[in-house]
Amino acid sequence: MRYLFFLLLLAGLSSCRPDSSGKNNAHRLIHNNDGTEILGNNWYGKRPLTLSDVHRYVDDIAASQVTTFMICSGSDFFYYRSKYGGLIGDPAFGGCPGNKDLGAALNRFYENALALEKEGTDIVEATLKRAHDKKMEAFISYRMNDLHFADTTTNYPQQYGSFWRANPQLWTSDSTLNGWNARNALDFAHPEVREFKQNIIREQLLKYGSLIDGYELDFMRFIVYFRKAEAVQNAPLMTELVRSVRQMVDSVGKIHHKKILLTARVPATLKDCDAKGLDVREWAKLGLIDFLTLGVHWLGEPAMPVADFKKDFGADLPVYASIDDGGYKPRETYSHGMYRGMASHALAQGASGSYLFNYFLTAYNDAGQKSVQVPGTLVSRTISPLLLQEIGSLETLRKRNKVFCLSDGATSYDLTPNSPLPLHFTGSAEAGIFIGDNVAEGVPEEVILFVRTDAPGDLTTSINGHELKDVRPDYPGLFDKLLGLSDGQKVVAYLVPADKIRSGKNDLRFSSSEKTAVYRIELALKYGPVETHGFF
Repeated sequence: MRYLFFLLLLAGLSSCRPDSSGKNNAHRLIHNNDGTEILGNNWYGKRPLTLSDVHRYVDDIAASQVTTFMICSGSDFFYYRSKYGGLIGDPAFGGCPGNKDLGAALNRFYENALALEKEGTDIVEATLKRAHDKKMEAFISYRMNDLHFADTTTNYPQQYGSFWRANPQLWTSDSTLNGWNARNALDFAHPEVREFKQNIIREQLLKYGSLIDGYELDFMRFIVYFRKAEAVQNAPLMTELVRSVRQMVDSVGKIHHKKILLTARVPATLKDCDAKGLDVREWAKLGLIDFLTLGVHWLGEPAMPVADFKKDFGADLPVYASIDDGGYKPRETYSHGMYRGMASHALAQGASGSYLFNYFLTAYNDAGQKSVQVPGTLVSRTISPLLLQEIGSLETLRKRNKVFCLSDGATSYDLTPNSPLPLHFTGSAEAGIFIGDNVAEGVPEEVILFVRTDAPGDLTTSINGHELKDVRPDYPGLFDKLLGLSDGQKVVAYLVPADKIRSGKNDLRFSSSEKTAVYRIELALKYGPVETHGFF
């Protein structure tokens, strides 16, 4: 009867927004846990999962600057018992012939989900409760179109969602779409798809509404919702879906006598949002969302264009910036200095905070809970909980070693990188790199500009009108900048006088009498030894 009562309220109540003051305007450091890292118990040697282990996952994140814990709910392959699909890894759906590792991982997820059931809970409920116990905000993150479960080339039925598998006529089937499994994505132009997604979201709000402070619609997983040629014209369909979710969220909030925030993670430019059928300006105009997070997919964006987005967006809503685990190339993990640089960049550009996606601590725990230094360098690429004590604010980032970067121009799902790279020129070319630090108050000991290029020997480089002549041949190796170097490329490291850089945009100019390309640009600020000021 109580469940029926909730359904009637959801169907009958109109949207009634609570007061938007307070948490809606808060500075945040958001941690999004994808759930499989916990269900696999990767941090603790992949042993059988216990509720105590789940608590430790949340506790480790809570012992930091993180304000907001998000748990992924499993998209269309669920982390809890759902009426709309199977439990993740359920062997009843078939195995993974030809991929023993994937099959073993899915079996482990399933067995650990069963183990939590025996303890009277599930991973979503357990993490949400623990996050509140540890004084963090608790959110569910719902992946709106997770294409991990749409790879027909593998024939791994154990990883396919039942609705997706049963309805190939509802896929985009659009060969013009770019991106992994894009043509196999569910097409939201079909009312059956939108209804299916709304039913899942309603189920989660009813099941976990008493435990959540907010609900996220993660459109970046994965950023395909319509056939490419139909996305713009179908934007009203997605707006109506978001409106429906807003009404559900507000209705459940009234039941529990609280405001539940609704947020979305979307592309980092309004042009890309529009191209994907996401009219975020209309969402804001209609009061459907409480804040936005700017995201990318897989290949990272180290220079998230927060200031430009906020200016173009115009709405008075908090905007957060994703820091993903993807680097220039898949699994070319960002270094500690790059994480700090990305956080400093976003915060100095006006982001209300940072949002960590796939911040996996597996390697850190496998290494005995320490950050592994790349041999012969000043760099660590081990994702570490230590960074969670620093990247939450400009103050705690102050005088910590950093690397500010531009995207090298690589992209996925046709998203627009915030970068002019790669530069191909004969004569001269220009670029700009943003420094988030207040370098007038905290002067670095050294400033090093790294340029990845195929340039001949006559390349001339200047910053803010000052020609750079002090080249350090050993620095590219010392700062681990040779990773992924292609044939014919080299990295030139220039020592930059500290009084020639400035907070905000710094102008770079390259010139050469021969045909030249610049592929990567990175600016390192060294405030002190890595032992006291952090790895690069």
